[in-house]
Amino acid sequence: MTEQSPTITTNPGSITLRFLELCQFRRLGQVQLDIDEKTTILVGANNSGKTSILAALRHFLSEGSPFGAFDISLSQWAKLRELGKQWEALTEDPAAAGGDGNIDWTTQFTTLLSAMPTLDLWFHAEAGMYHFVAPFLSKFSWQGGAVGIRLRLEPANDLASLKELAWSYHTARFPVKDMGKESLAWPIDLLDYWLRESLKMGQVKAYKLDAENNPLEGKATYKTQVLPSDAVPIERKHLSKLIRVDFVAAQRGLGSEEADSRSASGPHRVGMFSNQLLQFARRHLSVAATGHGHRADLIKAVAEAQKELDKKIHIAIAPSVEEVKDLGYPGLHDPQEIRFRTRIQTADLLDHSTAVQYSMKKDSAEDLLPEYSIGLGYQNLQSLSYQLVSFKTARLNPEKGSPTPVHLVMIEEPEAHLHVQVQRVFPGKAHKLISPAGAEDTALKSQLLISTHSSHLAHAENFDRLRYVRRIAKSNEQPMPATEVVNLGQVFGSDDATRQFAERYFRVQHTDLLFANAAIFVEGVAERMLVPLFIERDYEALNKRYVSFLDIGGSHAHRLKPLVEKLRIPTIVITDIDPVEVTTGAKGQPVRKAVANTGQPGLECGNATLRNWHPKLVKLDDFKTPKPENLTWTEIPGGMVRFAWQLPISEADNTWPSSFEDSLILSNVPWFKKIAEDKEDEHGKKIKPPTGALGAAASTVSETKTNSELAAALHDLMHNSFSKGDFAASIFEKIAAGESIACPKYIADALVWLQTQLEPTKDVVL
Repeated sequence: MTEQSPTITTNPGSITLRFLELCQFRRLGQVQLDIDEKTTILVGANNSGKTSILAALRHFLSEGSPFGAFDISLSQWAKLRELGKQWEALTEDPAAAGGDGNIDWTTQFTTLLSAMPTLDLWFHAEAGMYHFVAPFLSKFSWQGGAVGIRLRLEPANDLASLKELAWSYHTARFPVKDMGKESLAWPIDLLDYWLRESLKMGQVKAYKLDAENNPLEGKATYKTQVLPSDAVPIERKHLSKLIRVDFVAAQRGLGSEEADSRSASGPHRVGMFSNQLLQFARRHLSVAATGHGHRADLIKAVAEAQKELDKKIHIAIAPSVEEVKDLGYPGLHDPQEIRFRTRIQTADLLDHSTAVQYSMKKDSAEDLLPEYSIGLGYQNLQSLSYQLVSFKTARLNPEKGSPTPVHLVMIEEPEAHLHVQVQRVFPGKAHKLISPAGAEDTALKSQLLISTHSSHLAHAENFDRLRYVRRIAKSNEQPMPATEVVNLGQVFGSDDATRQFAERYFRVQHTDLLFANAAIFVEGVAERMLVPLFIERDYEALNKRYVSFLDIGGSHAHRLKPLVEKLRIPTIVITDIDPVEVTTGAKGQPVRKAVANTGQPGLECGNATLRNWHPKLVKLDDFKTPKPENLTWTEIPGGMVRFAWQLPISEADNTWPSSFEDSLILSNVPWFKKIAEDKEDEHGKKIKPPTGALGAAASTVSETKTNSELAAALHDLMHNSFSKGDFAASIFEKIAAGESIACPKYIADALVWLQTQLEPTKDVVL
């Protein structure tokens, strides 16, 4: 049967990177990441794996970014150390005829490669881009669609190179192998060997993947592919023609305090705009041997300047040359005249510390300031912007061939030194800077991958472009700490209304939930103001953790349940019990009216979050003495949520409050009575009676005789013109001044729970 020729179409099109899967890199055991067609933003807490994802892409896709031994997953170290022990026991060079023939080198080769990091890239390519993807196609009949590429680090690419590596390690290890386990002499093991001999870690090889099993068209059935043992690598040059990768690191060397960070040229700090300008000029403006990148107008201008400069130098130095003749030089057979010839490269004209200056007046050459004297925010914006433009220019003007159809630009924490206003517009502006704008460039796609800790930058985009990088602690089922990536655009499923609500809430509130170690949902302004103060005063360990507060009431908190399920960080929901009395309306419909809880029968809980999320109870009496399972939601492994609502207060005759404010008051009745009754302080100085909301609360406490009467009076007070914000501010001031005001027990118990959840573990951090 004759082999069918590839189907080639002339239809125009484009290629975009849409999905990647990273395996066994650092602590990223197996991470799948959806890539947006334009901009993808990685968010998550510190040490979640965002930087590792970017580092992996650099190592796999940039030829000048070598792997290190610690880039190999911790889960594979034992396997590699065992290989090293077997190689240590070699008695002769296995490459020699008959050398160590008892070793199953084929099995060792398979073991070695199975421990190495891999990166799967899945592109969506339209039919007209056949010539770019042809080397990676897994079938002959192709009309566009998914194209998969496996990249794998390979310390050995066949049995011969494996034996060479084994003997090389054996030779290094042999002099120190008998020094004992306590010896730190190099190499301790195979990983230690690679730390010094990083070139022995080999090269990245590329392989085609079977497009029939791809994550773009059938993600529900997609399974990570196992590479056949006889798979043949594809030449790396084909990948280089398909995708270009550029990277901007978080540490950009700005400011005078970073004077030690300099470019190779000398006076320019690594990240400064002048250095970006210098690099651009050297790459695109100077006359190069290849003829690429030069400008005729600049060449002419430089040549004329060079001629005039030669003349001026000759005139300036001529007198000193004449003095040399007094020593008898030049002689009869010596060169008779000295000439001076300068050599000016266009870029070198910018290679000095004040190549970039800023004028304080428009169209004026006066009052010029050097680059390092302006604000870091402006420096960073200029430098970063010019780097992005330089990336685009380099892509459009390759030394060989045509521009790559895919350009991936990765930026690590661009918010460093950027003002908030700039952070909010940065993703869109940055993508525009790297995108070719010519009519002939429609097939050239640019994609941006950003890691950030800035809520302002993250929420500049919708959830569709946000990827939450989540830590997974080690457990019995998961022996090593790991990471997973959540596509936040898929969290709410088809519930567009809830997703839009969440997006707008996050954007308006600038919430930092996506970067926190834990979350606390609070009912209102009073809790939002006072709970952090109670934590600062009473919970030292918890106060050291990154806790995000969300001011979202019980009527809406349950709408964020799908998001909390995916984030899986310890969360407290502090909400109100909201007792309601149910009656029947004129048309027979149930009518729920908020009432004071004085023990009357038949009351229900009116809080939607407690009714619909957890504990899903209705009758108010069922909330009075909750069981542990009523308080903590544990449906999702690793994602516990602790609910806290008002409970009877033993210090107030088990009176049952229904809001944070009356719970705080009933928990501190003696204190409120004291401030209402005290006329003088301990020094005999008159005390100004409390006013505003605090005064109203104190008066209510002093005027009622029993705690049940106080609960009813407080209910009436709270539902009239009582200002909860003013009350919270006054209490805040008193606590800050050292007043002994107790945190309501239902909140205190929840904070103890959260503090316990955030206790440090012995997880290995990579």
